[in-house]
Amino acid sequence: MASLSDYIGMFNDGDWDEFSNIFGNDVSKFLLLIKRRGLLDQIDVDSVEYNDGALVNGIQLFMLENDPSYYNTIVKEFLSDVEIRNDGYYLRLRDLSELSEFFKDNSYSREYNDRDVVKNVLGEDWWDPYYDTVHDVYNDIVGALNEKNMELLSERVLELVGNKELSLDDYRSQLFEDISDGNNRFIITESNVKSVVEDEDSMNQLFDGDLDELKNQLKWLGDGSYNIAYNDEVYQEVFDELSTYFVGKHDWSETKKGEKIVHTPYIKIKDINRDIYNFLYCFKGYGDNLYQYGGYTSMVTLYMDNEDEWLTIRIPDYPDDRKVTEYINDGLPDRLYL
Repeated sequence: MASLSDYIGMFNDGDWDEFSNIFGNDVSKFLLLIKRRGLLDQIDVDSVEYNDGALVNGIQLFMLENDPSYYNTIVKEFLSDVEIRNDGYYLRLRDLSELSEFFKDNSYSREYNDRDVVKNVLGEDWWDPYYDTVHDVYNDIVGALNEKNMELLSERVLELVGNKELSLDDYRSQLFEDISDGNNRFIITESNVKSVVEDEDSMNQLFDGDLDELKNQLKWLGDGSYNIAYNDEVYQEVFDELSTYFVGKHDWSETKKGEKIVHTPYIKIKDINRDIYNFLYCFKGYGDNLYQYGGYTSMVTLYMDNEDEWLTIRIPDYPDDRKVTEYINDGLPDRLYL
């Protein structure tokens, strides 16, 4: 009759099927007996995996349920993209856009693809999905300026078209007629430029004439502010959804390679024990295992795909007007002199 040591040897050689009936074909019963005899350390999980990939998930699951320290063993041996720190576990990313892999590829069912949107928002290149958002420069841009920026705009208008004769033949508004000299001429001066800037009709005529380049700059400011505000909103939505698996936002690690500084993003994993357990339980008895996938991202996304539990986001139709106004005012001083 075979001894327990013989069974352990057979098990490690991948011959579980030859004696599994003794334990009701339940590997956990066999392993529980091994544990009670103090021989659990003789189980060679690597050897078992080589012979039977489907069995290894059940073995590792048993290990976790009976020895919580085995979570660390799995992280160190199988999750090569995880860094253990004093305050927890951190996922090392190839680049920030790798986080898009946790989101659903749902282009077939929605007008936008969550995964592509996240990749664009988190990518290194600036994402500007909108253009030509300014339909009325005066109302959309000038009307959004705070008092300080209205003064800056007035100063710029004075620099561009001030203190020189302009003709009512080219620019005719009630204000221009009021400040004209009676000979079809008027001059924008320091004393009246604020009134000019505050008058929509007068500014629109100037925008279509001598201030056409300034008008273009203000349109670009509006488009840029719209896109930045939109990015902000989607970015926050992305990290709100990522909070299912991660804590907070990312940080960066600097590594010097020769003369080059390489910046690597990291993000703290919320509950790596839960994620490992879910994977092993999901694929217990199946061939997919940690030996094959070798990383946290691969492990979690395979689980998501099997359970159809992808992260998803709500894409706003347009950004918050208050944020657009904020960015217009932040960007105006630099845009005036481009």
